[in-house]
Amino acid sequence: MNEDNNSRLQSWRESGKTIFFALIAEMDLVVKNLINIFFISRFLGAVGAAAYEIVMPCIMVASAFVALGYNGVQAICAKDYGARDFEAFERHKNAGYTWILLVMSILTLLFAVFQTSMLDLLGANEGSEALAHLSRECYSLFLLNFLPQGLFSIASCLLFFEERRKLLITNLILYGIMLSGCVIVTIANPSMAGYMTTNIVGIAAADLYIILSTFVSRRRTSRAAFTALRLHPADIRDAFFTGLPDFMEYGFVGVLYLVENLYLLSRFSESVIAGIGVFEAIDNFPEVICVGFSFLVTTVLGEKVGKRISMSLEEEGKTADGELADAAKRLTKGGILGSLLIVAALLLLARPLTGLFLTGDDPVAVSSAVWLTVSCALSFVFYMLNSELVCYYKIVGAYGQAHVLFFAEALLFPLGFKLLLGELFGVAGFCFGGFAGELAAFLLNLCLVWKAAGHFPKRLSDFRMEKYLLRQAQARSESRAET
Repeated sequence: MNEDNNSRLQSWRESGKTIFFALIAEMDLVVKNLINIFFISRFLGAVGAAAYEIVMPCIMVASAFVALGYNGVQAICAKDYGARDFEAFERHKNAGYTWILLVMSILTLLFAVFQTSMLDLLGANEGSEALAHLSRECYSLFLLNFLPQGLFSIASCLLFFEERRKLLITNLILYGIMLSGCVIVTIANPSMAGYMTTNIVGIAAADLYIILSTFVSRRRTSRAAFTALRLHPADIRDAFFTGLPDFMEYGFVGVLYLVENLYLLSRFSESVIAGIGVFEAIDNFPEVICVGFSFLVTTVLGEKVGKRISMSLEEEGKTADGELADAAKRLTKGGILGSLLIVAALLLLARPLTGLFLTGDDPVAVSSAVWLTVSCALSFVFYMLNSELVCYYKIVGAYGQAHVLFFAEALLFPLGFKLLLGELFGVAGFCFGGFAGELAAFLLNLCLVWKAAGHFPKRLSDFRMEKYLLRQAQARSESRAET
C-alpha cells in the first residue's frame, strides 16, 4: 500500500513539474505583453494603452510567423523524440531555426520600409496627436524585437525536452530585466520609448544566454543547439503544415484587432480601445494557463502519437493506444477543472484587476475592460476545450479541421458577433460578442468531429481521429521502407 501511495505521489510530482515547465516554455509572449500593458496603461494612461493596442495588429503578424515556427517544430520534434528518431529531430530542429530567423529578418525590413503606410492603415493618425506620437514610438522600437523573439521561442520549445533548468534561467533573465528596466524608466521618466527599449534589452540578454550555454561548439551535445543552416524545403514541410493553423490564428487575430480598432474609432472612441488593451493584460493571466496547457497537450500527446505510429507489433500497438487514451483523459479532466477555477477568479476579480491598470479617470475604458473580462470568464471553458482539440488535430495531421476552427474562432465568429451585438447593444454588446463567438466555435468543433468520426461525439474516445492515426502510421512505415 505504501509503495502504491509513493508511486502515486511521485507521479503527481512529475506531472506538476511537467506542467510547470510547459508553462515556462510558452509563456514569454504572454508575460511580455502583460508587463508592457501594465506599465504603459498605469503610467502613460488610457492614451498609452490605446496606442499599444493600435500597434497590436503588427505585433500579431510577427507573432504569427513566430508561432508558425515554434509550434510546428515543437509538434514535429515531439513526435521524433517520442519515436526516438533523433536524426529526424536534428533535421527538423535546424530547419526550424534557419527558416524562422530568415523570415523574421525579412519581416523586420519590410515593416521598417513601409512604416508610414502601416501606421496610416492601423488608424494611428485618426485619433489625437498624443495617440499618433505614442503609436509611432511603439511601432518603430517593437520591430527590433522580431528577430530575437523568433530565436528565443524555438529554443525554449527545444530546451523543454532535456534542459529545463536552462529554460527556467532564460525566462528569469528575460522577465527580470524587463521588470527592473520598466521600474527604472518609470522612476526616471515614463515613456513609450523607454518601455519598448526594455523589451529589446531583455530578449537580447536571454538570447545571449541561450547562445553561450547551448550553441557554442563545446555545448553542442545539447539537443536544443542550432548546429547547422538547413534550408531544404522537405525538412520544414511537416513543421510548416503543422504550425500553419497557429500562424493563421495569430494572423486572423491581427486582422480582428485591426478591424475592431478601426470600427471603435469610427463608432465609439479610443477609450474603448484602451479598455481592450487593459482587458488583454488581464486576459494574459488565464492565457498563460491556456498556452501552457496547449504546450503540454502538444508535447505529451505528440510523444504518445509518435510512439503509437512507430509500433508495428499488435500487442505493442495496443499498449501505445492505451497510453494515448489515458493521457488524453487526464489532460481533458485537468483542463476542465483548471478552467473552472479561472472562471471563478475572473468573475470575482474583474473590477479589482481593472483597477490595477486604470486609475478610473476614464470610466468608458474601465467599464469596457470589466465587461470584456466577464465575457472572457464565461467563454473560458470552451476556449480550453477548443485549444486542446486543435492541438490534437495538428498532431495527427487533421489540418483541414484545424484551419477551419482557427478561422472561425479567431476571426469569423468573434468579429461577426462583436460587430452585430455592438450595433444592437452598444459597447456592452460589442464586449460580450467574444463569449458568443467562443461558444459558436465549440459547437463547430463538435460538428467537425461528428463529420470525421461518423457519429456525434459522446465520449472522449470519439475524438481520436482514428483514420488520421492510421494514415500517419502508414506514412512512417513507407518512409522507413524507403530508407
